Amino acid sequence: MPIIVGHQRIVGDVAGEIARLESLVTALDRIGSGEMPPAAELEAAPLLDPYCLDTCTLTCLIGANQGHPVLKGPVIRTTEVWALATELGWVRTLSRLYRLGMPVHREKRT
Repeated sequence: MPIIVGHQRIVGDVAGEIARLESLVTALDRIGSGEMPPAAELEAAPLLDPYCLDTCTLTCLIGANQGHPVLKGPVIRTTEVWALATELGWVRTLSRLYRLGMPVHREKRT
């Protein structure tokens, strides 16, 4: 869930998100080192049966590209938003920090 940052307060569970990400990093480090989850951890894990792969929608930004070091082209899509501070003029995505200019006001769909 994105963390919303404003002049007055922060909305979201910053500590909880940090803990989840640290847990993921630890698990990926172990897998990258060739260590698979131990039998006791697998036994305690929830079971998905049956299961299938799917995709989910993540919040990102689309905007006019002005100086991105990797992505080229006039319009880019960011990675998922983790911290959004529109009042303060910035957003932190999974991969980097962006400055925010003027928002596009989209018409409501009927």
